[in-house]
Amino acid sequence: MKKILGVLIILSLVVLNLSCKKDKFTEFDIDYTTTLSVPAASITVNVPADFNSPEIPTDSKDKFTSEKTLQNLVDEIKMTKFDISVANGNLNFLKSLSIYLKTSGLGDILVASKTTIPQGVSSLAMDLQDVNIKEYIFKDKIQFRVTVTIQSSPTSAQLKMDQRVHVKAKLVK
Repeated sequence: MKKILGVLIILSLVVLNLSCKKDKFTEFDIDYTTTLSVPAASITVNVPADFNSPEIPTDSKDKFTSEKTLQNLVDEIKMTKFDISVANGNLNFLKSLSIYLKTSGLGDILVASKTTIPQGVSSLAMDLQDVNIKEYIFKDKIQFRVTVTIQSSPTSAQLKMDQRVHVKAKLVK
């Protein structure tokens, strides 16, 4: 009887010890904002045109540190929000938008699009692609290439672009 009790105690200690060694995870968001100037003189109605946003520092290493993780412990980073807005007027001049994430050493990747722009709105939420963009966010800077098709000529437009990425990672042990 003592042997059985001893074996049960040892087994329970082993199981308890193994369960304590499981990885712990964290999830957090990183927000970015940038603007994009769309000069009317360089766009033809119904002809797609490409524009690049200014480079945006990712500050990912600092964010990973503050969230107690490291780049090599990150499993996934996905875009969860991409909103476009204008301060004055509305987005009636736009017909469609496609937004690509780009950075040095990696090809452009489609992250968001909108094929139909509602009339009379000054802001809209883009339709997001389900893609893991962690390699882009690991870089020091990112940039967006925006392909716009207009349906009427604006005088010029300053598009504000608000993004949020969601990070899933393991915690530093």
